[in-house]
Amino acid sequence: MSSRSTQEFLASRPTYAQDVSKLQSFIDLAVDWQASHGIVLRAPHLDGSDAQWLKAALTPAPVALAPSPIPRAEFEKVVRLQPTLNQLFHRIANDHEFLVSTLESLGSADEFTARVFKMYLEQRKLGVEKPAVIGVHRSDYLIDAPTAEAGSVPRAKQVEFNTIAASFASLSSLVGDLHRHVHNREDTETVTGT
Repeated sequence: MSSRSTQEFLASRPTYAQDVSKLQSFIDLAVDWQASHGIVLRAPHLDGSDAQWLKAALTPAPVALAPSPIPRAEFEKVVRLQPTLNQLFHRIANDHEFLVSTLESLGSADEFTARVFKMYLEQRKLGVEKPAVIGVHRSDYLIDAPTAEAGSVPRAKQVEFNTIAASFASLSSLVGDLHRHVHNREDTETVTGT
């Protein structure tokens, strides 16, 4: 259904009440459901706080109150593209000269990447051969639906490729259950506009 217009696509997306107070009961419902079903993360450390209980504090994982539609043709396109992207990133990860020329110049500009790069160099010095490598990747996409262009159709645009941050994968199936739980409320039109 790649010929579906941007206007048709935008009409199918969930809309939210502009008055946040109308959403509060849905937010509370979602947060309670998340807490009882494990869609939580460790709360960020608060600077200046030594409270032991804060080290065990949890916070709800960020989620939308309703699912966002993705045009089937665009979904199928990114599924077909993913193996090629995986191969590309695998080749980049195994191109030592490219990694050094690209990442060495970061210096202290990006502390996290500098630490990961240092670990990479230290591991490489050990000279340990790996019989197999497993890549755990997560690609993030947004749907670009330009409204100013006549006849435009929505397109998936990759916004991020993660090779480290794939931890939310185990939560994704639960988010669908959360959406169904919220949608089963009788006054769901406040959230979804339906």
